[in-house]
Amino acid sequence: MAITKQKSWFSVKLRDIPLRYRLSIPFFFLAFFGTFSLVLLALFNGNDILRQEEHEKLFGYSRALDYNMESQGKWAVSLASSFARNPEVAAAMAKRDRLRLIDLCYPAYVFMKERYGISQFNFHVLPPRNFLRLQKLYEFGDSLSYRKTILDAIQRGGETFGLETGLTGYGIRGVAPIYEAGKMVGTVEIGFNFGSFFLEKLKDQFGIEASFFYPHENRTEFYSFATTFPDNFERIDPVYAEVFRDSSRKFMSRTISGVPYAVLLRTVQDYSGKTIALVEFCADRTRTLGVMDHYRSLMLGVGILGMILSVGAIYLLSAYFTRPIREMVAFAKDIAQGQFLRPLKVSPSGELRTLADALDDMLISLKVSQAKIQDYTDNLEQMIHLRTRALRESEEKFRTLVENVPLVVYRLLGNGKIIFINRFIEEIMGISFHDALENSNFWREKVWEEDRPWVWAAMDRCLEEGQEFKAEYRISHASGKLVYVLDHALPVFDEKGKVDTVDGFLVNVTDRHCLQKQIIQTEELRTLSEVSARLAHEIRNPLVAAGGFARRLMHNLPEEDPHREKVRIIVQEVARLEKILEKTLAYLKPFEIVPERYPLNDLLTELLEDQRLYFAERSINFQLTLAEGLRPISLDPVLFKSALENILKGLLNICRANSRLDIRTSYGDNNVLLEITAGNVQVSEDDIDHFFYPFTSQSERSKTLDLPLAKMIIHKHQGLIRLRRKGADKLVLSITLPR
Repeated sequence: MAITKQKSWFSVKLRDIPLRYRLSIPFFFLAFFGTFSLVLLALFNGNDILRQEEHEKLFGYSRALDYNMESQGKWAVSLASSFARNPEVAAAMAKRDRLRLIDLCYPAYVFMKERYGISQFNFHVLPPRNFLRLQKLYEFGDSLSYRKTILDAIQRGGETFGLETGLTGYGIRGVAPIYEAGKMVGTVEIGFNFGSFFLEKLKDQFGIEASFFYPHENRTEFYSFATTFPDNFERIDPVYAEVFRDSSRKFMSRTISGVPYAVLLRTVQDYSGKTIALVEFCADRTRTLGVMDHYRSLMLGVGILGMILSVGAIYLLSAYFTRPIREMVAFAKDIAQGQFLRPLKVSPSGELRTLADALDDMLISLKVSQAKIQDYTDNLEQMIHLRTRALRESEEKFRTLVENVPLVVYRLLGNGKIIFINRFIEEIMGISFHDALENSNFWREKVWEEDRPWVWAAMDRCLEEGQEFKAEYRISHASGKLVYVLDHALPVFDEKGKVDTVDGFLVNVTDRHCLQKQIIQTEELRTLSEVSARLAHEIRNPLVAAGGFARRLMHNLPEEDPHREKVRIIVQEVARLEKILEKTLAYLKPFEIVPERYPLNDLLTELLEDQRLYFAERSINFQLTLAEGLRPISLDPVLFKSALENILKGLLNICRANSRLDIRTSYGDNNVLLEITAGNVQVSEDDIDHFFYPFTSQSERSKTLDLPLAKMIIHKHQGLIRLRRKGADKLVLSITLPR
């Protein structure tokens, strides 16, 4: 009540203010707004100019760092070239005389390390392998095939330099080839550590602070490994991870230890173009901010003076023009109250005459507006109908979009009941969307039983606590197969902060899961191959000694000696072991594929046409079903065809006469499937498990086949191969290849 009385009193007082004051007040605010807008615009423009100047300086510091690093690299490669052209060094390198190289170069290395900060001085042999490290004399012999500077120097036959990692870490390295009698006998490398040297040089040149950062394993946090600040530190701001990920640059302003700095953050790439670190340039802004404060104070003073002059001029003009306005104000009030009067009697001059004419025109406009309002009222119902129809059409378009996206889109109530789900559920789970809507607990029950404990807990947190739900788990298709899905749901809250609905989607990630399994299997096979090769070489020496001793002993024993038969058995068994060892080493021998884009359907057609006689000899038929529209995939036609031929013959050898092979191809989103079904076979589970093993009884029936090598060729193509039983007398061999 008291507030209403105060407002009423204020309104009365406002009406009692003379017209000249009421005109002056708006112009006062306009003058205030205009003056200070110009002042602020000038301040902002000045700030932009100063900021642009800071950016140009930071760009200059960045270019200076690149120039220093390039200069250091050229220095390193020039030093390496001078040693490479030394005839004594070349001769020692050609003879692989490590001690001679140490005598020739180690004193120079110590001198350059103490005087110029050289940290790497290495010699390499061909193919690229470390022959001598003067900084670590007892560490040599490791492969350097990952070092692109060395590979480029060998390939081009000339010097290379750049930022690259090695055994002792990252450094600015220069590599030069060593020639002896016109033949390249190796390379020499000289490098400087990558770190504080460049930052201190920038600080000496420009008086700025700079830091290098390496990322932690999570690549969201960074630690400084070199800085001009007193102590090392870490950065966890998201912008650092963004710059590192996108290989971009970022300007910032931040306060460090109470000092304002303008900061430029950018990435550092190594010789191969890979982002390895971040560099931060920090320029002190204290003087710049002082200049900005000075101009800000100056502009504010000018603005206040201009506003005072504007207010005085406005007041004088308002007092002059308000005299003939009184009647027009009263006339306008009558019009506002709905009283349609005769035209205004006063006839002022100038702009006031225009105002008087405008008041007369207002009477006519009000009549026209009344007529239009009446017309709008009459047509309102029709307009509402049109807007409703447009809204319905928009809703239908959105529904059509949701129904046709290649993923499951759904909406839940706060109690977990599905109230909407699109038809894609029929493809991903093999059930109709009506069944999903009728099941009030479908969201939880679709989860595979083994995954339910942890998935249900996350679902409950989403419904009860409003947390975002995102999980990968398994669901069961109506056909019985498992489907891996990514489920992502976001809660929608009501006005009380409780979960009202949950919107989410399901994505089929089965192909990605299969690809991960393929990568793991490939890595396991590689490890197993390395272990087997090592073991075979370790067995070979004692086996050869035992075999030679046994043969010599048998040769020296007379025919009538009773021990001769025992020695003969030993010789036979040793010979058998030697043959097994030879096969093992043959299977472990590395080979490379030469992939090209080749149609799998054409390769199968050629293979079956070549083997038609082989099928006829064994009275076995085949049925070939090829997927239409199957695009060429990456494979080695020669090796892959040989692998398929051995696999096909291996299956034919275990099929009975008058059997049939069904061969078909198909494809998914990310892979291609080749499936061969052999009927009328009778093999044990052990034969299936050891189908590709080289030393089973099956080998005796197919001595010309190379099934282990065929499996290795499939794996070299990043493929997965699997043999399983189907029914009592059928085998299914499936090969999955990336598209």
